[in-house]
Amino acid sequence: MFGSKKKQGKERLRTQINTLIGEGTTVTGVVQFEGGLHVVGTIKGGAKSEDSSSVLIVSEDALVTGDIHVNHLIVNGQVDGNIYATGKVELFDKARINGDVHYDVLELPAGAEVNGKLIRQTDDTA
Repeated sequence: MFGSKKKQGKERLRTQINTLIGEGTTVTGVVQFEGGLHVVGTIKGGAKSEDSSSVLIVSEDALVTGDIHVNHLIVNGQVDGNIYATGKVELFDKARINGDVHYDVLELPAGAEVNGKLIRQTDDTA
């Protein structure tokens, strides 16, 4: 998707995208979803999933304004809001986060920008 496939444990992460918000599309309001959501356009209001296998992908030119509540988050675009991930947050080199990031596992490469607090959530603090 953004580069080579990464292995998670002994299995490869296989993400099924159920919904796509395409380039040039703006959705206003909180987007509630299950499964996989790929954002190439804009969400004004945030995104939320209570699905324990949910994945939100924010592509390079995408923008999400508002809080994000999800299990797994992959960002190479911009998020203006707080992030609450019960699982993994993967940031790529063009990721721009303006808000606090609550996570269990975090991948933060050189070039990614987080303007806020990084807060690791454990089973005791979640």
